[in-house]
Amino acid sequence: MHPVEHLLYWSDILIHLVLPSHPLLMLYHLQVTGTGAVVGHIGFDKIEAGESAIGTHAYSHYLHHKYFEVNYGGEGLVPLDKWFGTWHDGSKDADEQMKARFRAKKEKLKSKQTKATPAE
Repeated sequence: MHPVEHLLYWSDILIHLVLPSHPLLMLYHLQVTGTGAVVGHIGFDKIEAGESAIGTHAYSHYLHHKYFEVNYGGEGLVPLDKWFGTWHDGSKDADEQMKARFRAKKEKLKSKQTKATPAE
């Protein structure tokens, strides 16, 4: 985790400096924050208990770790990944779109390097 991201992730505990709360509530808050990332890294798209299931963002987060260039924002209320073209849902179509982005990125980098290299 990037240091700035780490600082922001743990900054939610600072609410206890502003709002008076019981020390046990603060400790519980620290525990939930500390173990909250576990659910995001289990790799399953839902947690099943009998007939009911609770959806998680874990599968899209797993894809982010697998490819790194996709699913930066998860499946939140603001679909930034879909707007910026970095959404990947695990399908072959999304995989092909990601590969096309990689090819375009490489071609753009090659053209910049060619322009920067002096001709002999």
